[in-house]
Amino acid sequence: WVVYAGQFRSYRQLLIINAGDGYHVLLAGLSQIDVQLGQFVLAGEPVGVMGGAPRAAPAKVQEASPLLYVEFRKGDEAVNPDPWWAGKSERVPQ
Repeated sequence: WVVYAGQFRSYRQLLIINAGDGYHVLLAGLSQIDVQLGQFVLAGEPVGVMGGAPRAAPAKVQEASPLLYVEFRKGDEAVNPDPWWAGKSERVPQ
């Protein structure tokens, strides 16, 4: 469920989802959040939109591309996200 959704410092929109068992997923860099505080979300459900950066003649393509920051935490510690990523056969169908 969503425990935080809104502006946070220089991260633009920050979304924190309680994944249960003391785990939280942080998503920063969204331009729009489409879920509400307290809302339960399912795996694979869209939660927001990544917007483009201003297109004022960027020096590199990377600088103009949106960037999503994802962090997995258990309590106060960041954890290795590798076990959380779904394999191709496990993904939710679109």
